[in-house]
Amino acid sequence: MNHDGYADTFEPQELACIQRLFSGACAERGLSNRGDAANDLAARIFELYRQGVREEKDLRFHLHG
Repeated sequence: MNHDGYADTFEPQELACIQRLFSGACAERGLSNRGDAANDLAARIFELYRQGVREEKDLRFHLHG
């Protein structure tokens, strides 16, 4: 896995985690997976991940905070 916080590539298991989180967060917010709000959410998830927030529970916490 990428742990340097700066890489722009992700391993398949990382992408699967990010996708699960994104899909769940969209469902919680009543969003489709397209559009500006969904794009903003995806950008926030990727930014958190790049900053080193790797655990799904931690990512969820930061998205709700």
